[in-house]
Amino acid sequence: MSLSTTMIALARAQLEDKGRAVALVRVTEGAYNVADGTVGAATTVNYSAFGLPDGYNSLEVDGTSVRNSDVKLWLSTPTTGEVPLVGDTCTIDSVVHRIINVGKITAQGSNLIYELQCRI
Repeated sequence: MSLSTTMIALARAQLEDKGRAVALVRVTEGAYNVADGTVGAATTVNYSAFGLPDGYNSLEVDGTSVRNSDVKLWLSTPTTGEVPLVGDTCTIDSVVHRIINVGKITAQGSNLIYELQCRI
């Protein structure tokens, strides 16, 4: 077992123990048909992971890029292999948030934990 595999397993175990299940949704708009001006049906991908919501400290909040109501969500690597993207939504304590920034912690080229900035 490689170091990154061990670290992913450890990170997931800690988030499962301390965090909670988080449902995430990605909606991709359908393709635009130039011939008739229509847009195809949107596709929806549902995925989940374990996450631990956190707040931003007063030094991080500037009112523009980080607001008081933003949530920092530490997320394990989803078991489906999905990578969280800006624009996806996540449900935290029954409140739907939009992901506006995605950071990641990696080891040996593998994503261990995602740091998501989520906004209502």
